[in-house]
Amino acid sequence: MMSKYTLLVGLKNEAGALERVLGVLRRRAINIDSLTLSKESGEIYSVVMSVTDEVVQAGSDRIVKELSSLFVVVTAEQLEDS
Repeated sequence: MMSKYTLLVGLKNEAGALERVLGVLRRRAINIDSLTLSKESGEIYSVVMSVTDEVVQAGSDRIVKELSSLFVVVTAEQLEDS
């Protein structure tokens, strides 16, 4: 059974912000099933990504920590869907 996870990322409204987040996932060869981008408040955008079980193999805590370290990321968290 393939596990799916949801990554919730809050981004600053800066050029290339989404590309930086996607670059982290690309380097770890993590597939994105779906991606939703919406304006949260002011200059902050919310990105919701559904990813497959490669996140578990790569270490989901490390992914969230690496995303959080990006200067364009305000918040990052991971939820297990099933």
